[in-house]
Amino acid sequence: MNEEKHSGLSEKRFFSDQLMFELAENLLQQGVITREQIQDLMSRANLTGRTLDELLIKESIVSEEKVLQTLSQLTNIPFKHIADITIQPEAVKKVPARVVLRYQVMPLTLNGGVITLAVSRVPSISVAESLRLLLDVAIDWVLCTEADISKSIKHFYGLGAETIDSLMETAGENVEMEGTDVSVETSEPGVMRFVNQVITEAIRLNATDIHIEPFEDTLRLRFRIDGVLQPIPVPPGVIRFRKAVASCVKILANMNIAERRKPHDGRIKVRCGNEEFDLRVSVLPTAHGETVNMRILNRKSMFIDLENLGLTDIQMPFVEHLVGVPHGVILITGPTGSGNTTTLCAILARLSSPEVKIITAEDPIEYRMEGITQIQVHTQIGLTFANILRSILRHDPDIILVGEIRDLETAEIAVQASLTGHLVFSTLHTNDAPSAVTRLVDMGVEPFLVASCLEGVIAQRLVRRVCTMCSEQVTPPEPIAEEIRTMFPELFPSAKFLKGRGCPECNFTGYRGRIAIFEVMIVDDSIRSLVVRGRPSNEIKSKAIENGLITLRADGWLKAMAGITSFEEVIRVARKAEVPGTGAPVAVRIKLPGTGEKKTELPKYSRK
Repeated sequence: MNEEKHSGLSEKRFFSDQLMFELAENLLQQGVITREQIQDLMSRANLTGRTLDELLIKESIVSEEKVLQTLSQLTNIPFKHIADITIQPEAVKKVPARVVLRYQVMPLTLNGGVITLAVSRVPSISVAESLRLLLDVAIDWVLCTEADISKSIKHFYGLGAETIDSLMETAGENVEMEGTDVSVETSEPGVMRFVNQVITEAIRLNATDIHIEPFEDTLRLRFRIDGVLQPIPVPPGVIRFRKAVASCVKILANMNIAERRKPHDGRIKVRCGNEEFDLRVSVLPTAHGETVNMRILNRKSMFIDLENLGLTDIQMPFVEHLVGVPHGVILITGPTGSGNTTTLCAILARLSSPEVKIITAEDPIEYRMEGITQIQVHTQIGLTFANILRSILRHDPDIILVGEIRDLETAEIAVQASLTGHLVFSTLHTNDAPSAVTRLVDMGVEPFLVASCLEGVIAQRLVRRVCTMCSEQVTPPEPIAEEIRTMFPELFPSAKFLKGRGCPECNFTGYRGRIAIFEVMIVDDSIRSLVVRGRPSNEIKSKAIENGLITLRADGWLKAMAGITSFEEVIRVARKAEVPGTGAPVAVRIKLPGTGEKKTELPKYSRK
């Protein structure tokens, strides 16, 4: 009975003309399609050789999910999202890549001599029987969307598996790439197709960098997605084409493919759909070949509105206060890649108007903003931040943005500009907001000048958002729970901690997208007094917390309790906030700005 159940010999469970007729009648009864549409599609199906379900989906007459759900009812083959299924490695190993690519199936589970395969179309009896004989195991079927299956195949069998498979067939089993003509190798269309697939997949996943790294027995491909390097599976056979892949990238970037001994750089312009991208290419020689890095820059990068940065409804009034000051210095702090430029551009977009002149000095210019004069730094020709800043002051600006304060000269000019009535924004690399004060003093700026001009500091980090498609509730370990409970005793009982299982939508990482965590410090009279007296940053931090500062770690916990990010992400990017000299977590008192009123409900966040 078990063999009969899974062998696929019951025609009702598999593709047939009768099944397509029943699909048409069922959709007609549901009112999602008309009789005229059915007749038109049936006639075209006979002419083109396509099936009714294919035409319905291809022409967007009925959604793919609706078609699959209807077919599921008619065939008793369940319809599921792969995000709801835990894919077993044993099942993946059971089905060779060639079989997966030829039949477009994705193995899901292997239990008790029965393998479950996901398909995006109801299989025919002949296909079901062929797969049963090839795999020598009984088969259960699950209907999934084509996108789910395609993403899963890329993840588990490697990007470009079909391309590398055909290249290996063409090259022959015993052909080695060592010592062959590079130009001939890169002219092979299969290699170019593989490189295009890599770039396209990186753009699709919103990666910022592509790393192609050769080693003795492997060619490693990694994408930096949401600030974290993620390994991207590639077929094992790609190692035989490592020189061809590197040379192909160099040809696209107009680089010298004959030079393999020195580092060199180039640029590639590509189009993906309606968007254009610049790829900054850097090649380094290594012991096992050339390693390639491609930085992806969207030529139409759009800045984020101030309201959608991730500020809580408690922090936003503090930022609004800083945006409204007439003059002074406002600093954004954090390491490279923490979203400082995005925050600055969101603030400038809020301030930009025909009555205000804004000039920026940036390295590089990441966002093109209408109505704002932007200047690119070129240190090779002496066009530094300090030199640009001097020239900017002669152009009667109201607001100045200095991309980064790197030295005393730039810092002093920025301070002098603020003291003469300008509003100056800039970035500084420090661990938290209070450390920015001592960093300026360490550079050589007099403490009384820092106290006079500095209006506020915003420290930030980027944490990854939990994927909404595969998130599930979890309980944090007791030491972490105790820290959060100590900080937020009234909020902790209602917290909802989430973690992603991993699904095709998030590339099986459990995360999709990023949000910033913030530490907003207003420099008031009490803090100015500490700055003038040269007090250390830990005293400044204690006073700021007393005044209502929410630390980076605390803001991270608030977002974790709201289910936006995971507690692992907060631990990864924000160090533990401690009371100086005790080692105990800081008990954060959330207060409404300008009042003594305590706020006990969880802050509201933008979900965009």
